[in-house]
Amino acid sequence: MGNRQEEIVTRTLFEPKAKSPVLVCGLPGSGYVGKLAVDHLVESFGGRLFEEFYSPSFPPHGNVKGEGVVRAIRGELYHCETDQRNDLFIFTADAQPTTSRGEYELCEAVLQEARKRGATIVFTLAAYITGDFQAEQRVFGAATSEELLAELTENGVRAMKEGGISGMNGIIVGMAGLLGMDGSCLLGETSGYLVDPIASQQVLEALSRVMKLKIDLTTLSARALEAKQVIGDIRTMTEQGTEPGGSRRTGQPGYIG
Repeated sequence: MGNRQEEIVTRTLFEPKAKSPVLVCGLPGSGYVGKLAVDHLVESFGGRLFEEFYSPSFPPHGNVKGEGVVRAIRGELYHCETDQRNDLFIFTADAQPTTSRGEYELCEAVLQEARKRGATIVFTLAAYITGDFQAEQRVFGAATSEELLAELTENGVRAMKEGGISGMNGIIVGMAGLLGMDGSCLLGETSGYLVDPIASQQVLEALSRVMKLKIDLTTLSARALEAKQVIGDIRTMTEQGTEPGGSRRTGQPGYIG
């Protein structure tokens, strides 16, 4: 089927001719912050899928797409051409692996495929979960070098002082450093309760400033505006002590599902 990276099976669809590519990763997770962001990049830049990744550590089911067609869960690596100094390699997946070993193996496979095609820098886009709805949502960042961290903070990103970055978003940045690549994670502040295009927009704006890359955010901004209205309604109901639908909150606090 293709090249085998331990348990990872890859399939190359074509070889991209990329100029100084930067690898940007976003996986499904809390608020779908990273996933929404990279999907927007692929759509905005007309990304072309050039590498597929199949892992036995993906969740045990198939995805049903349009017209009832079943497709195996996979990771995808896209080439996005830009008219600026860096092209983009975008990595995303239908899901994250369900085991730690699977996460490490997939991270290594993606980094190796991107590195051998010229990528030396990787950004992951993720969620910084607060458990609450913030009036102003910030972007936090961490990096593998003081120089790259300085670039983040100079462009309005708050340095993440402590804690951990879970899942592939953290692993791939740490592993990038081991492979001689620069790595950074941009984390958009989110409640963790809802799909959050606001946080996705914030991390893309930060990425745009750091990379000096113009990104058309028109469609994502429209989704973010709708989300702000929904969150505003939720905050109003919370302050008034009511639940969605107008019922009065009593006893135990409600939960957003």
